[in-house]
Amino acid sequence: MTHPSIRPWYARPTFPSDDVIAIFDRDPQPQIAYNQGDAASIQGHLADIMRGLYGKMDSLKRSPDEFRTWTDEDGYVTFYNVLLDFAGPETRDRVQILQRLGAFKFRTGAGPDEKKRLIEECFAPATDKEDPRIVATSRSRRLSQVWSPTRDTILDFIVGRPAQAGRVLSDRLNPTNTEPLRLISHPFKDVRSTELQPVADARVIAFEREAEIHIIPGVSKTLSNWDADAGAVGGVEQVSLFETLLLHELVELVAHEENPELPALHTHIVATTFERYLKADLLSVAVEDFFLDWPVMSEAEESERYEAQLKVELAEAEAMFAEEEIPESFDEDDDHLPMDSDGKAPVKKKKKVVVKKVVKKKAVKKVVKKKKG
Repeated sequence: MTHPSIRPWYARPTFPSDDVIAIFDRDPQPQIAYNQGDAASIQGHLADIMRGLYGKMDSLKRSPDEFRTWTDEDGYVTFYNVLLDFAGPETRDRVQILQRLGAFKFRTGAGPDEKKRLIEECFAPATDKEDPRIVATSRSRRLSQVWSPTRDTILDFIVGRPAQAGRVLSDRLNPTNTEPLRLISHPFKDVRSTELQPVADARVIAFEREAEIHIIPGVSKTLSNWDADAGAVGGVEQVSLFETLLLHELVELVAHEENPELPALHTHIVATTFERYLKADLLSVAVEDFFLDWPVMSEAEESERYEAQLKVELAEAEAMFAEEEIPESFDEDDDHLPMDSDGKAPVKKKKKVVVKKVVKKKAVKKVVKKKKG
């Protein structure tokens, strides 16, 4: 079971295993890309992004409608869909999460059977008469009638009051905030791709642990290429996909600080609701694109592959130009050869093909040149 202090970003329904996070811990060259306790001394692209997020969340606090028009119904349907994506398939699995993140509210006098029926209706499958496009909206509306998130929590703000979510996040990012917050970059320099493959399989590009956000910086370029498509899904233009990823982990941190007893799955659901407020589900799509080409092979793997290819080429060259003698049977049929002056047939000398040595020398020269280059 994954240690509860680790809160990863992931797009697949299965929670990442301990082994995946352990790969990050074995990175030989992690870098501190931002340190809120010493923000002025940390320079670089990632540090600038972290400082910029403070201003953007402050703007969300002051002018939420300039970011995205967001009603209570929008908040509930987004949360509802996230719940279905990451909670278990059984109604009781979803109810357990709802009980930890909020409280059910029924009319006075409602008995156990009525309460059970009302909850089951929130997750009932679509009927033949229902338009599939509005099923989630219909079910989330029923959920809003019998359940609400805990008052004044980050989830409550995300669902119904994004301006307050901006306030909480800007306060947490404020350089004057004395609470620890660091961004740790994992370039995985010289780490073999075979070691990194479990990270790619789990689709983990970031996680938060003990007020540190760990991230694979290479994803930034891929996400930037997708930013132009964010407007098409109704995303918040002021925030990039890479910033959305960082904010996802920040929300997980805030949710954990609000309630340290919350399981990582619960904080992930809260953070994903805010992520989809910002960019719908585009971040998950863009991350899939990143993992098409990651992990890349290390220099050691590239060298090994190059040496192996050279061995194959040398073996093929040797086989093609292998040393051969003219067959003995060639001497048996010499009637057609001209006679010497003494009436004897000339002795035909056996020849050897010596091309092999020349080719080997050329091949060796080719290897030396490539190694020097």
